[in-house]
Amino acid sequence: MELRDKTVDELQARKAQIALDVEAEGADLDALEAEARSINEELERRVSEENKREELRKMVASDDSEAKVVGKSKKMEGRKEMTELEVRSSKEYGQAFLNGWRSGDKNMTECRALLTTNTTASGVTGYVPVPVELETEIKTAWEEHQLINLVSKSAFKGNVKIGFELSATGASVHVEGAAAPNEEVVTLGTVEIKAETIKKWIRVSDEALNGTTVDTAGYLYKEIAYRIVEKAEEILVGKITGAPAAATSSAVGVPVLSVSAIAEDTIVQAMALLSGGAQNLHIAMNRASYPAFRALELNGNYAIDVFEGLRDRIIFTDKLPAFGTASANAIFAIIGDFSAVQANFPNGNGVEILVDPYTDAESDLVKIVGKQYVGFGIVKDKCLVNIKKVASNG
Repeated sequence: MELRDKTVDELQARKAQIALDVEAEGADLDALEAEARSINEELERRVSEENKREELRKMVASDDSEAKVVGKSKKMEGRKEMTELEVRSSKEYGQAFLNGWRSGDKNMTECRALLTTNTTASGVTGYVPVPVELETEIKTAWEEHQLINLVSKSAFKGNVKIGFELSATGASVHVEGAAAPNEEVVTLGTVEIKAETIKKWIRVSDEALNGTTVDTAGYLYKEIAYRIVEKAEEILVGKITGAPAAATSSAVGVPVLSVSAIAEDTIVQAMALLSGGAQNLHIAMNRASYPAFRALELNGNYAIDVFEGLRDRIIFTDKLPAFGTASANAIFAIIGDFSAVQANFPNGNGVEILVDPYTDAESDLVKIVGKQYVGFGIVKDKCLVNIKKVASNG
């Protein structure tokens, strides 16, 4: 069945299934990523079409028949029932959300009323979802950071403890009639993932906030979300570069390859330190390090592939220093399977945005605060390798 033939509920259900499929052993992550992107594009297309329909309805409706939300009791556009996605895509919902911002209504009363009145929901409890336009801006901020997208994700409440095999004796062949083989001795380690709050806030004037539309609010959302994801990526890289080279009882091992110069075999030497559990390999480096690798291929008349087939799997990040300017003993590149890192979002991976019109009221300023609660932990041994710059022996 084509995506266009599926209902919104079916598309959302498939997205939920993809979130489970990516955790399966041997999952085709590239195919799942492509499918997820196609579903997101189809959902955005439908939102765009619904917005156009809404404009047309308003153009042809008379004053008497034009749908209004009066006392939060009438249905929007005269429709008997709408999906949550349709309500959140409407201009009425966007305006209600902005009204809650400006008034400091933490309960978002207007939004709750629109959701309750226009859907089958008997009442909306807990967190009120943001308008689709703003949600899209947050998702875009995450999608633009490829390194974050490669890690495994979970949403367990509280601190998470993940067990791993620190050491174990191997199996043996048992000959019939011979004495029983020795019992296997397994030593387990435990990685604890502790979530922490990443926060970014800005202040805007009352006048600017009063003139805010959903579009300009989307800009604020994207800016705040982008900065939060930037910090999350910095924490992620720090977890990997700060990991011990060999596993301990509380941490898996990330082996280290030390080099004084970038050479033709740097990547392959790093790959040799990975375990068989590293399957979906990528390389993370600063963009400024890339020319040094390419120069080796140029000097060799392109007879060698210094990236060992991973040229299309290079992730550039400013969270790693460039080789040329890196200090001694600095990690300048990481290679391996980044799904070995688990990101746990106890409250979901949406960025929570709060508006505080009170703290700086005497200065006519409003605080807009973004928060993300997330923890990172490396949970698979020898699935990543740090490449370190060391001083030349010469």
